[in-house]
Amino acid sequence: MHSEGSSLKSWDFLVNQESMNTWAEILDDPNPIHLDINSARLLGLGEGTINQGPANIAYIMNMIEKNFPGSQIIKMNNKMTNAILEGNLVTVSGQILKIQEQDNESIISCSINLKTDENKVAVISEVDVLVPHS
Repeated sequence: MHSEGSSLKSWDFLVNQESMNTWAEILDDPNPIHLDINSARLLGLGEGTINQGPANIAYIMNMIEKNFPGSQIIKMNNKMTNAILEGNLVTVSGQILKIQEQDNESIISCSINLKTDENKVAVISEVDVLVPHS
């Protein structure tokens, strides 16, 4: 059972170049900062290729599914605050802020952070999840 103020189970993922190549193909995004380390370096973006923003949001969605199986995201606001590089281990964690009970379902409002292994917050999300009662 979920309660206001409780922590959600975290979700981890090691970002690798193969995954970024797949995302580039799916998104039809040939931007070289996602595919070539030298392009990212030349632009002063760091010492690795840059993970795509939609992939970062997908990690948050995976964490939501882990915590609320069979739920539906009904609202999601994301703020990108740092880049995620190839080779970063990302951890998605969060907390339940509010629970609103309705007939046979709950709307659970959460605050979620996606952090890198350097403990940099890369994405801050506010998510409302519609959870059916079983």
